[in-house]
Amino acid sequence: MDLHTVDPPSEVSDLRTTQAPTLCVDLDGTLLNGNLLWECFLSLLKTQPAALLLVPFWLLTGRATLKQELARRARIDVTALPYRDDVLRFLEAERLSGRRVVLVTAADRELAQRVADYTGVFDQVFGSSGGHNLQGAVKAEFLRERFGEGHFEYVGNSRADLKIWRVARAAYVVSDRGLWKRAAGVTEVRRLFEVKSPPIRTWVRALRGHHWSKNLLLFLPLALAHRFSVHDVGLTVLGFLLFGMCASGLYILNDLLDLHSDRGHPWKRKRPFAAGEISIGEGLLISFVLLAGSLGEAFLLTPGFGIALAGYAVLTMWYSLHLKRVVLLDAFVLSSFYCIRIFAGALITWVPLSHWFLTFSLFLFLSLAMAKRYSELVHAEGLIERGQSGRGYLGRDKEVLMALGIASSFSAVVVFSLYVHSPEVLALYRSPEPLLLLAPILLYWLSRVWLQAHRGELHDDPITLALRDPASRAVAAACLLVIALSMLHIGF
Repeated sequence: MDLHTVDPPSEVSDLRTTQAPTLCVDLDGTLLNGNLLWECFLSLLKTQPAALLLVPFWLLTGRATLKQELARRARIDVTALPYRDDVLRFLEAERLSGRRVVLVTAADRELAQRVADYTGVFDQVFGSSGGHNLQGAVKAEFLRERFGEGHFEYVGNSRADLKIWRVARAAYVVSDRGLWKRAAGVTEVRRLFEVKSPPIRTWVRALRGHHWSKNLLLFLPLALAHRFSVHDVGLTVLGFLLFGMCASGLYILNDLLDLHSDRGHPWKRKRPFAAGEISIGEGLLISFVLLAGSLGEAFLLTPGFGIALAGYAVLTMWYSLHLKRVVLLDAFVLSSFYCIRIFAGALITWVPLSHWFLTFSLFLFLSLAMAKRYSELVHAEGLIERGQSGRGYLGRDKEVLMALGIASSFSAVVVFSLYVHSPEVLALYRSPEPLLLLAPILLYWLSRVWLQAHRGELHDDPITLALRDPASRAVAAACLLVIALSMLHIGF
């Protein structure tokens, strides 16, 4: 069996006679909070998506060939992978005590060697190569022949490792208590590194639950037209839920595609997928279910809304794969996502939208998109200079983005002032003059957003951040008061 070892053949001794049993360690899900095969797949999906068409042909010659081809093409930074600190500390202590520690993994051997070189805790490395997939029963037989039955201990994390633990002297389990009990039925269990299922709040973070607030824009056409019938509101509520499901599925896909760049980011590295709190496989499955379910139901709600939601999904995926790296165009596309929500809300109940309001929305959200990009340049200058930010900007582009963003802010306020005197508004308000008070209020809020961005205090999307900002909530209350005064026909 052509398996890799870092020791030269002359240095390999008969380890069966060693007093301290060799400690054999799995990689995926054990030393790593993740799976290198999925890591390679995502890297290729983002950098060379056309190469994935070759996956079925690689798979015809075996899983080991598939892993080798993916690893050869993928760009994996082993220094940024989500290692399990408790397992790594345990291995370091065992090796310092003089024990022989060996990495035995089903991952590609060359990629496993890079992990071993980085961690520095392994004396020897074995991995899949030459058409041999070192997993399950194959790995158990290899370890039995290599070290002798009962002459090694094994650190693993899955049910497939039960076959290995049957021929091992003892087990170290990196999983939940269910697998620990099963392992105890076949060998002695020395230690449990307990891994718990991600709590609900972790899934809410992965689904970007706080970003569902953006979908309130679907109700804006009804509010602007003063249409509050139970039927229209009910349909829009359904649209809100479907848009939220679709957006969450796309957020997961975007986070998976940005996995490697997020791990080097000051705060994005704490996202559930980047931190290894949720597996890549689970993320892909949930993303597919949310997207398929929401898009299918959207066409049943109204065909127009279905087309709008499908267009949003296609544009978002295009943005995730390519457009986010196109300078300036990425900000325009990002701002369009908000406008699509307003347009989709109008299509649910066929509410006509003012061209003035759509123009105002474009300038407003373009300013916020520029602020988001500016903030990323402030907080990730190191990644940008190394070309690892996943964006096309340079550090010195901050001033240009600020100028464009502030200009968009003032443009939005000017267009809004003209919108207040449009025929659409005059038809709904007997005295629309109080609505002009919204212009300085809006200008204050936008100026404050840019001041926060300039100070490095903007760590999230400006709209979602506003939900937690007391000053922004006060601004929202003031806007509602002004609108109420206009609806009560109170003029200057």
